[in-house]
Amino acid sequence: MSPCWMARIGVKTRIIEQRDRKITRGHADGVQCRTIEVFQSFGFAERFRKEANELSEVVFYNPDKDGKLVATSRIPDTEPNTSRFRHGVLNQGRIEDFLIDCMKEHSLTVERSISAVSLECREDPSEAHPITVKVDHLVPSDEAVDANGLYRSNILPDELFNSSISQRQVAKTEEIKTKYVVGCDGARSWTRKQLGFSLEGDSANIYWGVMDARPITDLPDIRVKVVLHSADSGSLLVVPRERNIVRFYIQLGTLQPGEKLDPSTQSVDKIIESARKIMAPYTLECPEVEWWSVYEIGQRLCKNVSFKNRIFLAGDAFHTHSPKGGQGMNFSMMDSYNLGWKLAACVKGTVAPTILDTYGGERVEVARQLLEFDRTIANLFSGKPSVAKSEGVSMAEFQALWVQMGKWTSGTAIQYEPSLIVAESSPAKTKLAKNVLIGSHFESQMVVCYADAHAVQLADRLVADGRWRLIVFAGNIGHANQLQRFRDLCSRLMNADESPIKKYTPSTADLNSFIEVLTLTSSRRHALSYSAFPELARPFVGNFRYPTYDQIFSDEVSYLDGGGEAYTGYGVDPDGPGCAVLVRPDQHIADVLGFDDCVEQLGRFFGGFMIH
Repeated sequence: MSPCWMARIGVKTRIIEQRDRKITRGHADGVQCRTIEVFQSFGFAERFRKEANELSEVVFYNPDKDGKLVATSRIPDTEPNTSRFRHGVLNQGRIEDFLIDCMKEHSLTVERSISAVSLECREDPSEAHPITVKVDHLVPSDEAVDANGLYRSNILPDELFNSSISQRQVAKTEEIKTKYVVGCDGARSWTRKQLGFSLEGDSANIYWGVMDARPITDLPDIRVKVVLHSADSGSLLVVPRERNIVRFYIQLGTLQPGEKLDPSTQSVDKIIESARKIMAPYTLECPEVEWWSVYEIGQRLCKNVSFKNRIFLAGDAFHTHSPKGGQGMNFSMMDSYNLGWKLAACVKGTVAPTILDTYGGERVEVARQLLEFDRTIANLFSGKPSVAKSEGVSMAEFQALWVQMGKWTSGTAIQYEPSLIVAESSPAKTKLAKNVLIGSHFESQMVVCYADAHAVQLADRLVADGRWRLIVFAGNIGHANQLQRFRDLCSRLMNADESPIKKYTPSTADLNSFIEVLTLTSSRRHALSYSAFPELARPFVGNFRYPTYDQIFSDEVSYLDGGGEAYTGYGVDPDGPGCAVLVRPDQHIADVLGFDDCVEQLGRFFGGFMIH
């Protein structure tokens, strides 16, 4: 995810990967709604949707008063109106393919069989490339693609985890000098250890198995998500995958404090046998298992995620947790989605390095919230259910928490606190746009393009290319007074000295190259001819000054695809004075502004971190 940002924005980048080949099976599989929205910003959401299995329902199986398993309730997997996309599952290897292809479009590839050996960051602030990374180019091995996923499990001791790399032959050694380093190198992060940082947290002393199989079973709900608690044998989660594969998470047992599992005693047969006991009286046969592993549940966090704003940690390198909430791969990619555009802007020299402080400020806090949720859901998952009058985990409490946290686990409820790049909220701002939450991501509504009458999801215009967006709710421009207010705003944005569009857009660049203005009117398309809009709303771009046709929209019902409810969805008065919503390159809302002081407020906001 980080290099996708760099490649698209034009930042020279190298990706160093010690393994010889990419993942082809197993590992993460669930992709949440917000993550698919991000895929859309990179242009490959449709590829994901074509291959993934969309999850529509969750069924809860619990023991009745006699201890017999019964389906007790059903709920939607994704609550309506959470996102324009729905939760889906697809092998992590295919997700990597999409990202790798996205980078290749901009001539960036993964360099494999290269292992980092040493890391040095010098103090001299004047040095252009203060970091030196020494790496070994390894002779490719003959490692086989194995269904056994224990080689990356957290039950594997460090010496065994590292042995496959340490035994490799070295073809040559290289020193790389660079401005920044991002360690996306997992829970056993080499980068984190070089910095002297550590993960802090506890183990739950519970271990689970996971497998991808094509099962033969009489469980009637095998093709929907199943949360199953047996009376005495533990718990199980069923997630139907693509290609008729099913992912099973199976509770295996408990450990004494300090006790470690012996990886050599773990097997897929033990996992299948445990699943059978939990599912009884339903039967289970797994003649074809594509991948399996065993892991220990724990929640750990590294509160230090950067070193001198030069070396950063992302993903499992700074937070680890159980896979029950379907957050691992999603949350890790969101770390990088947050960091990537900031790093790229620093490399380009357009923003002050202080903007990088917001990475830790934003992502460590939401990671802490994630671990709190994961600890609760993991304990409820692993606890023995109360049957009849016996003590145990309340299944009603478990389901209530599952429903309550639905929006948060979808990734759409993340809201960053005020900072250098997130303005303070206020009652006046809330009044302008009641449903637009500063710090949250900009949600999508169906609108109609002025130029061609096409129905468009407005958030689809928030392409991940490093630009900021100013979404102007122009109101009813069929009224002369409101039209004049809108024209005055556009004029000040283009011409006022304090306007960031005038101040920070290079004289040789297109008018929309730094901040792209997207206009949404509450009046119908014929209220004003396209050519009558101010130039800022429909700028001329490129060497031949071509007109743009994709920046002006109307909140009306389209001919074929509905719509007409965007102003209501955003909580903006269609007959009111209008407002503007400033959106960061990562689609999070930076501020909500009224027309009257919009330019002045924008000037102060960008003045806090832009390099003049």
